Amino acid sequence: MATYNEVYMPTYNEVLNQVQSLPSKDQIRLLEELKKIVYHPVEVEGDDEVISVEEIAESEAALQDYLAGRDSGISSKELKSKLFGDKIG
Repeated sequence: MATYNEVYMPTYNEVLNQVQSLPSKDQIRLLEELKKIVYHPVEVEGDDEVISVEEIAESEAALQDYLAGRDSGISSKELKSKLFGDKIG
């Protein structure tokens, strides 16, 4: 006979609704616990740099926005200015 967990797995929206009904104090506690579960830093090959899961997710979201046309990016001139300031002519 199957157990309760094998028969019923709540959907993302169901879990989200339950979390939203929690008091703020419990939401913050849950967030801290989720960070412990999800946070797995990634080492960049050939470098000592460590990139957090959050940074990877932000980068992926930005790429998807760009690919979907929701973000046109910046011009080459803007990029050079941002990287080098007034050092370029």
